[in-house]
Amino acid sequence: MKTNYTREELINICEKAIVHLDSWRDRDSSEAQRQVGDAWALLKSGCPYKVLTKGDLQTDEKTIWIEHTFTDFSGFEHGTPFNEIETLYLRTPKRLENVAGADW
Repeated sequence: MKTNYTREELINICEKAIVHLDSWRDRDSSEAQRQVGDAWALLKSGCPYKVLTKGDLQTDEKTIWIEHTFTDFSGFEHGTPFNEIETLYLRTPKRLENVAGADW
């Protein structure tokens, strides 16, 4: 099972994971699509990230869990860079292939 995803691989996965509204088929589709967008923006902007492999949120054959670190409003106001951590998930490339252009 792959866990050493590069930034470019993850950005590519994000871009493939966005699907048209007509292909949404789950009550969580809108939130999942927004999380993909957030992950794409944080990765694309160069924020530090870590693919999680231990603990409750472990990357597996279906889901890639990514911890993003960035500076939020408070961090800029108080001079504490990289004070915010957000964990988001993506589908693995194999899972994306299996849904053939649909969402989850």
